[in-house]
Order: sequence, then C-alpha cells, then structure tokens
Amino acid sequence: MISMFSAQNKINRIYHLPKENLYKYRFFEDLSSGYSFILGEANKNRNFFTFEPISCRLSKLINGNHPYDLSYDIEQVIARVTYSLMAFGKAYVYIKTEYTTGIDCDNIEAKVLSSIEIHEIKGFVKKKKKTHVIFCCRGYNEATSDIEIQRNQLIVFDIKDLGYSKNYFTNILKKLGKCDITLFSTSMITNNLDGYDFSVHSKKNKLQELRALKDIGWLFNTDGLSDSYILYKKIQEDQLRLRFLNYILGKLNSGFENCIVDAGGKLVAHVKEKNYNQLWKDYSDAKLTGTEFTNILYHN
Repeated sequence: MISMFSAQNKINRIYHLPKENLYKYRFFEDLSSGYSFILGEANKNRNFFTFEPISCRLSKLINGNHPYDLSYDIEQVIARVTYSLMAFGKAYVYIKTEYTTGIDCDNIEAKVLSSIEIHEIKGFVKKKKKTHVIFCCRGYNEATSDIEIQRNQLIVFDIKDLGYSKNYFTNILKKLGKCDITLFSTSMITNNLDGYDFSVHSKKNKLQELRALKDIGWLFNTDGLSDSYILYKKIQEDQLRLRFLNYILGKLNSGFENCIVDAGGKLVAHVKEKNYNQLWKDYSDAKLTGTEFTNILYHN
C-alpha cells in the first residue's frame, strides 16, 4: 500500500528536472511546441489537426467539447506529451468518456457514448487490474489522488519507443548547463584573473555547446555559425519534430480504436511535405541557392 506521502515523493522523483540553467526553458519549450507553425502550411494553423473523414463518429464525439478551435486544443495536448517524453521519459493521456442514457431498439434503457476528451495526466500506474488500472494522479495544487481508469482509456507513451534512453534529453541539458559562460566569466573578470581571455573562453564553450547538440536540430543561438550549418540544423530539428509527431499520433489513434467502437476515422496532421534529403542534395549541388533553400525550409 502506497501512502499519500510516499506517493507524493514518488511523483516528485518522476517529475524532477535538472537544475536551472541558461538553456533549460527554451530547450524544452522550443522542441515541444510549434508543430502547426513549423510543419504546416502557411496561414492554416487553425486546421492543422483534423479528424478524417470529417463525418466519422470519432470526429463527432470529440468536436462537441471543442467548438471553437479543436486543432489548437489537440496541439496543446501533443505539445505537453512531447515535453513530458523529453523531460521525464514517459507521458500518459487519459481518454475521458461521457455517456447519456438512451433507449435501444428493444426499448431497453442503455448508456450511449456521447462525447470524449483527451487529457495529458501526470502520475504513475499504482495498480493494474484485469479491466482497469489505479492511476496515482498529481493535481494542480501538487496534491495526489487515485483515479480508476479503464485500461483502454489510458495511453502510455515511452521515450524508449523512439529509440532514446529515458534521460537522453535531460543529459543533453546537463551538458549544455556546463557551457553557460556567464557562470564562470563574471567571477573571472571581476577577480581580474591573469591570462583570462573572454573571447577564447566563449569560443571554447560554443564548441562544447554544438557538440552537445550534434544529434538534434536545436540551436540556442546562431552567432558565428555558417548559413549551411544553420540550414542543416533546421532540417535536423524538423525531422526530430516529425518523429515525435508521428509517434504520438500513432499512439493516439490506436488508443481511439481500442476505446471507441466504430470510431470510423483517425486524427491526422496536415504536414507540408518536404523531401529533406533531396533538398539538401540540391543545395549541396548548387541547384538551390541559399535564399531559395531558406525560403523552402522556413516559409511554409
């Protein structure tokens, strides 16, 4: 039996982040947000996420709770899932169902599924049973509560499914923290340390920063970097974002199928397709100018 106190401690351990540094906020926010703006068609952010076909049962069940901007609300859920995967290694989405009472063809009163909502929830699976799980959930005020969730209503996302270790992104953040020149240079300058050269120190730290980020597309800033390198990192970041998006969409759609009888459709993202390998080859072969390549990558 897990006490409330030990449950809070466990949740605090699960959702512990590396200590604050210059990079922390932007690192997670930049990589987990902006799906529609970065990957979608220009001026079509509002309909980046849709259920297709539009007339499917799934679309009708979820649209009732989002009459104004369904795409935006779904994007917020996907952004939070992405953040949790990168920061904590796992994420959970709860498909919350609502029912109304209806009369079936035999005039027997029956519950009828009337709407669904999807929420990212934070916590851990406390107990597994045959048809449901007990999920220890953290609320907005940090208090914990146990909720009973049908197994087919809980979607579990794991960063390992994408080929990363649990701490892959937090380890990158820790490495970046060691590149924060402001932590060292101020004291060295103030103390008039003999032989200290700020520009040399800055260049060295910049190289360490780029090494830490070599396998993902994110850049803290572009000072001193070549146009070609910036464009290459942009491709890297887009591909990373697409990898997370496709994974999350796949898990959500599997969850809908498991939870809803005759869903009749699926959630899709209207990504503007780009052949990144071909674009890079054309740029390398001088078939595309830097300006043309930039316009393709940055201006949807």
